[in-house]
Amino acid sequence: MLNDLQLNSILEDFDVAYWKINLLTKEISWSPHFNFLIGNPDTGGDKFEYFLNNILHKDYRYDFREHFEDLTNRHKPFTAEIRLKLENGKYRWFECRNLKSREKGLADAAVLLFVNIHQAKRDEYTIEENFFYYRETAEMTSTGGWYFDVDTQAVYWDNVTKKILECPMDYEPNPHDKMRFYAGDHHEKVENMLKKCSKFGVPFKMEIKMRTLHNREFWVRTTGKPVYNNDQEIIGIRGVYQDIDEQKTNELNLQNSLDIIASQNSRLFNFAHIVSHQLRSHSSNLSLISQLLGEAKNVEDKLDLLLNINDISENLEEAISNLNEVVTRQNNLKKEKQLVKFKDALEVVIASTSSLIKRENAEIIAEFDALNEISYISEYLESILLNLITNAIKYKFKGRKPVIFIQTYKEHGENFLEVSDNGMGIDLDEHGDKMFGMYKTFHRHPEANGIGLFITKNQVETLGGSISVTSTVNIGTTFKIKF
Repeated sequence: MLNDLQLNSILEDFDVAYWKINLLTKEISWSPHFNFLIGNPDTGGDKFEYFLNNILHKDYRYDFREHFEDLTNRHKPFTAEIRLKLENGKYRWFECRNLKSREKGLADAAVLLFVNIHQAKRDEYTIEENFFYYRETAEMTSTGGWYFDVDTQAVYWDNVTKKILECPMDYEPNPHDKMRFYAGDHHEKVENMLKKCSKFGVPFKMEIKMRTLHNREFWVRTTGKPVYNNDQEIIGIRGVYQDIDEQKTNELNLQNSLDIIASQNSRLFNFAHIVSHQLRSHSSNLSLISQLLGEAKNVEDKLDLLLNINDISENLEEAISNLNEVVTRQNNLKKEKQLVKFKDALEVVIASTSSLIKRENAEIIAEFDALNEISYISEYLESILLNLITNAIKYKFKGRKPVIFIQTYKEHGENFLEVSDNGMGIDLDEHGDKMFGMYKTFHRHPEANGIGLFITKNQVETLGGSISVTSTVNIGTTFKIKF
C-alpha cells in the first residue's frame, strides 16, 4: 500500500491533487498539492464549506454538493468537470472523480481526485468555436466542402455542398455519375482540371457552371488541392465550392452592357462621321454653286447652275430622309422585348413586299421547326428580314429565279437565323470590310441606297447579337445572325 507521502508525490508529478474523506465522520483532508494550488488558505475549520463558497465556481456548487452527499451517505461514485479558483485568482478546469479505498482497521474512506484538464478543455472549446465559425462562415458565404477519392472515384460532400446543389441531406453522390452535377458545356473543362490535379498534383481555382439536382444551372468558384499519403502518392482531391451565381450573373450582365455601350458608342461615332460627311458634301456643293452664280456672266450660265441646285437639293433631301430612317429604327429599342414568332414576322414582310416578290417570281422557303420564336423587338425582326429578303431579290442573278432559304436553329445554347439566296454574290476579298457600312453598295441597282445592311447590323448588335456573311460571286450569299 502506498502511504500518503508516496501517493501525493506520484500524483503531484501529473498535476493531480486529491481529498481523503472519512465516510463515517465526513472529515476531509486535502493533499499538499491541493493546498498549494489554492494558496494554502485559512479555511476556519470547515474545509468543505470553504471550498464551496471560495474555491468552487458558483455555477457548480449545487451539483457538487449533491454529488458529495450521494458519495458520503450512499457511497454513490461520481465524475464531474468543475472550475476551481487557484492562488492567482483565475479559474481553471478540473475533472473531479472519486476512488474508494479501505484502510486496515478503519472505516471506509473515499478519495476524490482533482485532475487538471484546463488545456484540454481550452482546446475543446477552441475546436468547437472554430467549427462554429467554419459552419457559420460556410453558410453565410454559400461555401461547401468536397472530397474526391482517386482510387474509388467516390465523391463526398458536406452539408453545405448538398444544400448548394439542392440535394437532401441524406443524398450520396454516385461515383459513376460524378459529371451529372456539372453543366454540359463545362464537362471537358472539369475533366481536365481533375485529371491534372489527380495525376500531376496541379491545384486549381476557377469559375465553372454546375447543375443542381433539379437541373438548374448556376455559377460556382471551385478550389481544389491534391491529398497525399505517407508515400507522397496522390490519393484524393480536397476542395470547396462557393456559389457565386448572383455575382457572376451581374458581372456577365455588366460586361454585356459595357459591350453594348461600347458598340453603340462606336456606331454613334461612325454615324456622326457619316452625317458630317454627307451634310458637309451637300453644303459644300451649295456653297460652290452660290459662288459660281455670283461669278456667272450671262443668263444661260446662271440657269444651268440653278438646275444643279435642284439636283443638290434633291440629294440633300434624300440623305436627310435616309438618316432620319436610321434614327427612327434606332428609337424602336425603347420598346420592350416580347416573344415573337418567326413565322408571323415573315408573313408581315411577305405581305409588304408581295408586289416585288410576284414581279421577280421569287420563291421563299422557310424552316422554323428547330426554333419557332424568340424574345425580341418585333419591329427589329421584321426590319431585318425585310432588308435581307429585298436585297436578295434586288441583287438576283440575271436569268435565274431568285430562291431565298430562311432557317432558324439552336447551336451550343445560342439562337441563330440564316438567310441564304442564289443571287449575284459579293466579292468579300474586295468588299468584306465594307459590307455593313452606310452608303456602301456593291452592285448597280436603281433602288440601291446603301443603308439597308447598315441598319440591319445596328439593329442586331443593339440587342446584343452579331451578324456575319459568307458569299461566292455568281453563286449566292448567306447572312448568319446570332441573337
